Amino acid sequence: MLKIGLKIWSTNLQYIPIARELFKRRVFDYIELFTVPGSIGTLSSWKQLAVPYILHAPHSTAGLNPSDAACREKNIELAREVEQFFYGLMPWLVIFHPGVNGRLSESMDQFKSFGKNFPAMYDKVVIENKPLIGLNNETCLGASPEEVKRLLEGTKRGFCLDFNHAICYSVCAGKDWKNVLAEFMELKPSMYHLCDGFFSVKDDHEHLGAGEFDLPYLIKLIDKDKPVSLETKKDSSDFLEDFVLDVKKLREYAGV
Repeated sequence: MLKIGLKIWSTNLQYIPIARELFKRRVFDYIELFTVPGSIGTLSSWKQLAVPYILHAPHSTAGLNPSDAACREKNIELAREVEQFFYGLMPWLVIFHPGVNGRLSESMDQFKSFGKNFPAMYDKVVIENKPLIGLNNETCLGASPEEVKRLLEGTKRGFCLDFNHAICYSVCAGKDWKNVLAEFMELKPSMYHLCDGFFSVKDDHEHLGAGEFDLPYLIKLIDKDKPVSLETKKDSSDFLEDFVLDVKKLREYAGV
């Protein structure tokens, strides 16, 4: 049975009453919570919601860049904040990005340092693949199946397969997107990110059915025992009706 996740930010406290109702209605099965730096004061509110969680650590745009040696101290401090959310919410998994404009070996070294500093949290860490070109034209690490495989082997961590990012990489690299996905699937994802989008070098987060992806094909690849977070955009900062419609479409495509 599909385990569907609602992705929101730790600062999105306005969604809590709506999320509580949607969870009761079994619209979703867990929240993927992006831990915004400096928002640890919101932890008690998320804890009171009493739903299962997956955490998403800050990415490079939010200040955490594991591929940059100059950011080591800052990255540890940001990871320490994620650890506070970890102990407060006891999530299924914790997602990290590999970093931008740096070295893959540095990313591996810093992930290992997270393991030494935060061993309990590190046991739950999964690494997400990225598009080759970021939204601000940065070069993202962990875009190709080869790089992700090196990261996973070097860190002994699990894998979060982002379908949108994989397709963007395939366009940038001039490779067949189905072949790229087949290579990523060989890495045995622990979870997935899903949205609609376009065959472009940069990622978008369209509602299901609003882009040009072959969604039935993508959904068939999903291990139904693994979590899949919907990363579709939010049309309103106050309501989640668009998310409810995306979940309905996901279930229709999946035949559940």
